[in-house]
Amino acid sequence: MQGIDIRMVASDGEGADLARLLWRVLWEPLGLPEGMVRSFGLVTPRTDLIAVRCDAVVGGLVANWLSDAEVEIRHLAVLPEYQRQSVGRRLACALIRLADHERAASIETYARNTSADFFARLGFLPTGEHLEDAHFGKYGIHFERMRLELAGSI
Repeated sequence: MQGIDIRMVASDGEGADLARLLWRVLWEPLGLPEGMVRSFGLVTPRTDLIAVRCDAVVGGLVANWLSDAEVEIRHLAVLPEYQRQSVGRRLACALIRLADHERAASIETYARNTSADFFARLGFLPTGEHLEDAHFGKYGIHFERMRLELAGSI
């Protein structure tokens, strides 16, 4: 989509905008509290990417670097009015290029059943591992571990 810039979070303000976006898209609809992202035990180093249009954050991605060789996408969200316009794909591809440039071997994620097809279109494959959470399960949300091997994948 034209007019959307994908970049790394560069300030505390952008980090706060990313946290609000994640809550609004991923957790508010499930009745979870704002600030939920702090309960997920994110590790550093991490890469936080945002999609910005007209100075507003319209999408974001949070990834943990578990080691020099392995990256994990923890959260990926796009405002509903910008979904299905390649914003999520552009965020994921920016991370893939960065991880490949840094010589990481793979990227993994626990994809919601609602986003597994999205990750599959990017080349992620299911590992056969599933994660169930009672709170998410009552909304019909289940998680499947997916993995992308990096070797010039994009």
